Amino acid sequence: MPFQPPADLTITDADHETQDIASFTCGDADLEDFIKTECIAWGQQRLSVTKIALLDTAVVGYIALAADSIPLELKERGWLPSGVTTQHIPALKVGRLAVHSGHRDADIGTALMRYALGVAFRLSTDLHVGCRCLTVDAYPASVKFYEKLGFVKSEHRWFKKRTNAAMYYDIVGGQPF
Repeated sequence: MPFQPPADLTITDADHETQDIASFTCGDADLEDFIKTECIAWGQQRLSVTKIALLDTAVVGYIALAADSIPLELKERGWLPSGVTTQHIPALKVGRLAVHSGHRDADIGTALMRYALGVAFRLSTDLHVGCRCLTVDAYPASVKFYEKLGFVKSEHRWFKKRTNAAMYYDIVGGQPF
């Protein structure tokens, strides 16, 4: 079935004064705590930017984005021209992604990831900032969601023994989602 976000879904800046963020529940205490208490300080310190997904006025999800780079093994960098020898690939990191428990089947997560993909493209085209990938440190239960979008697990030795999978999506060569 093709991607169909709700027609009345909007993605906007997080605003704790006008949005009912306090009632957001997603089933993960860390993700709930971030949106309710930490994202303000992270934004003020320029550590990440948090965007909220709204259905009418209901908060149904959020995404936090930050600058990143990801080290890739030589075999993972096969698309680079032979004269380019960098190991660290510039990226936009999805630091947090959460969907309200009552809206899991509404393609909210995919809509937020499409938003992130658009930001990554605008960074590299409109703003002339190097950005080749989207990255995420995926919870084990979320790996299949990201794989469905075309993300792959990094094979770099730094990530071998981590609980959360370091994953990346090539914004130039990846499958559309």
